[in-house]
Amino acid sequence: MNERSASTQPTDRLPNGGKRPMQSTLVIAVVSLAILTFLGILSETSLNIAYSTLMQEFAIDASVVQWLTTGYLLLLSVAIPASPFMVRRFATKALFIAAVSVFTVGTILGAFATNFPLLLAARLVMALGTGISLPLITNIILEKAPLEQRGAMLGIVSLVTCAAPAIGPVFGGIVMEYLNWHWIFYTMLPFLVISFLLGMATVPEIRHPGDKEQASISMPSLLLVAAGLSGLIVAVSFFASWNGDWRFWLVLALSMAVLTIFALVQLKMSKPLIEVRVFAYPGFSLGMMILLMASGSVLGLNFLLPILLQRGFGMSSLSAALTLLPGAVVGAISAPLIGSSLKNHFPPKFIVIGFVVVAIMDAIFIAVTGNVWVIAVAYAVFMAFSGFVLVPDQTHALNQLPSQLNADGSAVMNTVQQMAGAIGTAVASALITEFAAMELADGASQSQAYLSAFPASMWVLAGMALLGVALAALMFRFSTRRPPQLVVTDVAHR
Repeated sequence: MNERSASTQPTDRLPNGGKRPMQSTLVIAVVSLAILTFLGILSETSLNIAYSTLMQEFAIDASVVQWLTTGYLLLLSVAIPASPFMVRRFATKALFIAAVSVFTVGTILGAFATNFPLLLAARLVMALGTGISLPLITNIILEKAPLEQRGAMLGIVSLVTCAAPAIGPVFGGIVMEYLNWHWIFYTMLPFLVISFLLGMATVPEIRHPGDKEQASISMPSLLLVAAGLSGLIVAVSFFASWNGDWRFWLVLALSMAVLTIFALVQLKMSKPLIEVRVFAYPGFSLGMMILLMASGSVLGLNFLLPILLQRGFGMSSLSAALTLLPGAVVGAISAPLIGSSLKNHFPPKFIVIGFVVVAIMDAIFIAVTGNVWVIAVAYAVFMAFSGFVLVPDQTHALNQLPSQLNADGSAVMNTVQQMAGAIGTAVASALITEFAAMELADGASQSQAYLSAFPASMWVLAGMALLGVALAALMFRFSTRRPPQLVVTDVAHR
């Protein structure tokens, strides 16, 4: 293998002590890939605004319509573990072409969907395309960006992808007001063309010939992780309808057993699907638990609020979207600003502050549900301080690993983030569906039912934020301020 010392890692310092500017072609390449993630989130946040209409059009409830989000994130989390194999086996440009092509097929299916199963199938195909592009973004950054510019690069990715929650609800509201939900998919096609053209011109052709000859993928391992993760989502999704009885605990126990078997199998393999030894680094493990809490909270709240505003307050899709717009914009701005500040501050400081404020906002959501203006302001503050958690946590967690584990750490991080979103959405939908049904059974109106169900559902998200505070505090003791200084290989090498 082509080994190099950690001391030769790329740096943003020039010999004369000046700063090395970021490469414009690398920035454009990262943006071209981030567009795919942007479109995946755009379709999600746009459809969130359309959920009330979809529930009526297809005669389904919130626990069913949520699979448009949960199913997407679940398949994405299953596809991502195969990313180390793809990075080692194929050149980056070939992976880019595959990602755009698959995502485009899913978008076309969504545009012409006439029933819920076909719409769900379209979302699942789109997840496969995103599953290829997500780890590709991170690995290109880790391979090509100087160490001290990683935070800024990840901030650029966050700027592009966080713009989707800002644009998505308003876009979805306008589409639902003047057209129909099919146009959510039609309008994404031109952006796919832009992504393709930019990427073909700038995505670096990173190849690892030695790894290509040795690359392989264990299908039993892939099936094990797919079964384990799917079981977790099913257990969470049906917790409320099963009343937390033996069926929930059986599915949960079986899922955890399957994931344990998966981990043990990986430890014995010479070429594991995922190098689970990344969890031997305490700072990385803590970072993944924090990511689970943070992403789950954000996605859960983003599922609940449009339903509350439309079914609880009787707002139109567009009015609900405009109410959430300030928070989405603030969230999009805060992430890159925080990312560019990481080189001067210890990231756990940001994480603790972020979780504390998020927990306070959750308390406000619980206490003051009947005031739309309070909800809008609390959501804006919630999204701003979520940026204090997500980018610092991801950057700090990856920097706990030696470079030869970067590809595997990236795969684990992306899998955890998607699973967190799926779990957060599933929990939120299960709770609000169950609590609203209880209120309706007691004779409450639809508006009263959802106004009562929302704060009851928020207790779980508040608990996640408080747990996040405790985990972030542990970061000060169990993580390092600098990445390990070891003899390492290229990113795609184990």
